[in-house]
Amino acid sequence: MEGLKRIKDSYLLVTFFAGLVVSGFMFAHNTLNKYDELLNKLNTTQQMSLKSVIWNESIPKGERAAACDVYLGAGYNSMTKKECQKILESEEK
Repeated sequence: MEGLKRIKDSYLLVTFFAGLVVSGFMFAHNTLNKYDELLNKLNTTQQMSLKSVIWNESIPKGERAAACDVYLGAGYNSMTKKECQKILESEEK
């Protein structure tokens, strides 16, 4: 009887710690997912802000060129990239 009680106590202790480890991993996973979502939203916001500056012709060319440098440096690729090349070429002249 004493041996069964010892086995039961060991089993409960092992399952408790296993549950603790699993819940720790789940918490870390959820935290990282929220961080990734926030980072994606931030990147999208940055890209849209840069596009707004680049395509707005009422903004001085120097600021538009600076926005183009950031846009191209971030590796974004679209029709805005072609517009940036035009802006940067006109700035060099």
